[in-house]
Amino acid sequence: MLETLLHTEVTELESEEKALSFLKNLDSVPSMIIYDYTPNAYLLEDFIGYLRDNSKLVRIVVLVDKIREEGKELLKDQHQMILMDESTLPGALVEESKKLFAGSPFLNEEQYSRIDINFLAILDGINKNLFIRIGNDKFIKIFHEDDNTDVLDLTKYKSKGINYFYLTRDTAMWVINQIQNQIDIFLKANNFRFVLRGASDSPEKRFEQKILRIDDEVHVDKDFKESIEKAVEKIRAIVEKEAKVDAFLRVLKENQNHYALFTQKMNLTSLMSCVLAKQLDWISKTTMDKLVYASVVSDITLAVRPELLKIPNLHEFERVKNTLSEEDQKIFLSHPKDAANLIKRYFTSAPPDTDALVYQHHEFPDGSGFPLGLRAEKISPLSALFIVATDFSFYYLQDDEPTMDDFLLKCHSRYDFVNFRKVIKALEKVKRR
Repeated sequence: MLETLLHTEVTELESEEKALSFLKNLDSVPSMIIYDYTPNAYLLEDFIGYLRDNSKLVRIVVLVDKIREEGKELLKDQHQMILMDESTLPGALVEESKKLFAGSPFLNEEQYSRIDINFLAILDGINKNLFIRIGNDKFIKIFHEDDNTDVLDLTKYKSKGINYFYLTRDTAMWVINQIQNQIDIFLKANNFRFVLRGASDSPEKRFEQKILRIDDEVHVDKDFKESIEKAVEKIRAIVEKEAKVDAFLRVLKENQNHYALFTQKMNLTSLMSCVLAKQLDWISKTTMDKLVYASVVSDITLAVRPELLKIPNLHEFERVKNTLSEEDQKIFLSHPKDAANLIKRYFTSAPPDTDALVYQHHEFPDGSGFPLGLRAEKISPLSALFIVATDFSFYYLQDDEPTMDDFLLKCHSRYDFVNFRKVIKALEKVKRR
């Protein structure tokens, strides 16, 4: 960004140690230092002290998220320093650079601005004219604004020693504004972390991943996506071994734990839905994959909210609604849609229509479910099976003395509807096994 605005080289150094070494070996002082302040940096005092003694004429911009008291003490007498909140980037840094270099030959006010080819690679396409520079004043267009730069073969140009492309100045300013907009979106995001752990896992084995909620859409990062796909593979392998339901239920009950509710429900729903599908001869790999994916992802955004995860239906939600914050109410009511969108957006290896199972897992045949209030005739046979398997998991993991007979008794009144009757008959066969 700064190289786009300025006729100068920008050197990026990843630590105070490397920055100190670089500064001590320069023949002349730099025009500007941008320091990403980290309170726990082990060479912080040495770095600040060196700047105080040797860079008194240099404008130093210190980027901060939240500055601690010891940092304030270190920086308080540094008159050439300006503190800049990271949330104002890059806009505030652009304005500071313009002000600092105004009237100097370093400020680029020409028609074309360069952009680092590596930086261009991380942008999600800019759909603007791109040029390469031939000689001092000649620029040749290599990419048209109707094309998408995310398919540009950057390696071809790198191999020829080209490190920069050029944009018109107006386009360069547009790129900077787009970066600011993206930062603003992420700063407004409702971020939350959650912990998943098995009942027998030690704290060392637990794993944390991040889900981002941005403008009411849920997103996951690459590492989290991979961990979910591994969970699907592991559960699929267990299901294929045709574990005995009774034995599995005993193990679950013996190891029940408040914080393990998510993983236990995920595993139990996978097993029960696949067992029921086999009873109905719906035994294709595609069907099994749908059921396992849906079991793993359907309640994923509730993973660290056991109080929300325990709510089995809309009727119970209305009963406890006044005890929940507005945020928790929104998260619970939106979680089927959120999970369905995750399937569509990130899990392309899931079979087609898996998102429909996830979206409908809280529907009820009499129309009293959510989020769509579907009645039985609008619910597919496989969704009906998944709804019953989900209901069974809620019942078994939360009832003090769960039995198959008791659950079947409840089912005969709840699910006496088309598409559901076959599933209940399959459940009766499972009970007799």
